Amino acid sequence: MKKTRNTILALLLVVSVFALTGCTTFDNFKEAFFSDTRAEATTIKIGVLEPQTGDDSEYGELEIQGIKIANKLYGKALGKNIELVYADTQSDMSVAETAIKDLIDKKPVLVIGTYGEANSLLASKYLKKAKIPAVAVTSTNPLITVNNPYYFTVSFSDSSQGEAAAYFAYDYLKLNKASVVRMKSEDFGMAIVRKFSDRLAKLTGDENCITTTVPIDPEAKDYLVYVQRIQQSQSKCVFMPVSLNVADKFFAEAQKAGLNEVTFIGTNDWHTDELIAMQKKYPMLKIAALSDVNTTGKADDGTVSELHQQFIKEYNAEYGDSEPKDATALAFDAYMIAYNALETSQTTDGDKLAQAILATHDFQGASGTISFGETGEPEKTTNVDIVSGGKFVTVYTKQ
Repeated sequence: MKKTRNTILALLLVVSVFALTGCTTFDNFKEAFFSDTRAEATTIKIGVLEPQTGDDSEYGELEIQGIKIANKLYGKALGKNIELVYADTQSDMSVAETAIKDLIDKKPVLVIGTYGEANSLLASKYLKKAKIPAVAVTSTNPLITVNNPYYFTVSFSDSSQGEAAAYFAYDYLKLNKASVVRMKSEDFGMAIVRKFSDRLAKLTGDENCITTTVPIDPEAKDYLVYVQRIQQSQSKCVFMPVSLNVADKFFAEAQKAGLNEVTFIGTNDWHTDELIAMQKKYPMLKIAALSDVNTTGKADDGTVSELHQQFIKEYNAEYGDSEPKDATALAFDAYMIAYNALETSQTTDGDKLAQAILATHDFQGASGTISFGETGEPEKTTNVDIVSGGKFVTVYTKQ
């Protein structure tokens, strides 16, 4: 009796210490000592690694919305309930590292996330070491999945965007020349521009198809000089892998300069409500944005997938009749691809689940059709959208 009492007192003391030193640590302690083993026997855990607080929480919430909808519709696999276990990166790399480790300690069989290229790269090495398959949602950096057989993404890569922009310029705009605007000394901009330039050169047979490249200084306040360089080049097409904040400053001067015959092409980062508002702000400019989300849900034969219909119905029931954001649809698909891997492999073994995800072919989801080839990058169609009537309208699709 005395021994039991001493044990209880010791545990209470440890709990008190953990409670004072941080919630995350206490949660791990609780998992280790007080988890219901009977519940574990009937539960499969899927980790959700997302920024729930901090600067990126708005974007993390969009991805979490899609994950929750999918879990509500498909909440059982292998005859067990699927439990979502969360870890908050707090939009901070130093915190994200701890969050990733804590999530792995909770022993999920799969992980969805995370938002942000840097945090996804950070998560990649830990998940690979733990042999836990993961599906990122909106991350596009190919380094996240390269040489990591456990990490996948449902969003197209930077290289895919660069090539799709080149096809749009050549096939749709019927142009053999283009200009480029990118941020000075930024790896992302240089890499995606290289893909755009190389593909356009192959399509046109002209190694000098890029008439001018304009590197923007991050500290620049006067954008007129940049716009004048585009004006002097007489380009009718400008590829701009820059943020919307930078694009806004550029467009303000472009509209003043009367560049009404130029089509400005941005990456999928532009495919937001902010661009819709920006097009209204600059009505004379032609602005296009890349997207890998098929908002209609229609396949090549014109049919709409069952999953797309289920997603829209449940989204409207939960959030109203507003159009779902791309990130939410992609997150829904990330969960469903993980779910299908569980069902097809009939196991929670990390290696077999990773192989099952890699074998995904012609998956008809909420965002469109997804397949995986030899890597964790998806093979999917790429759309180029413009803003018309206050919403995005697809004008070109690259298969």
